[in-house]
Amino acid sequence: MINWIKYDPANPPEHRKMYLMCEGEDIGLGYLEDNEVFGLSWWDAGETGLWKDVTHYAHINLLGEETDNE
Repeated sequence: MINWIKYDPANPPEHRKMYLMCEGEDIGLGYLEDNEVFGLSWWDAGETGLWKDVTHYAHINLLGEETDNE
């Protein structure tokens, strides 16, 4: 099971770290970045697009690693 965390722009997760992200029914791999043009925003891992309406995210861990998904 994936433990999703509600995205709160006032308390964002670590920037430039990969997360699973959810935008409605779409799920992708991406990261959060603060830039001059778009401000604090989510980008897909391939840097091909901006995700405008991310509602939840989840930490990614390898087998045996702990996460702080809560």
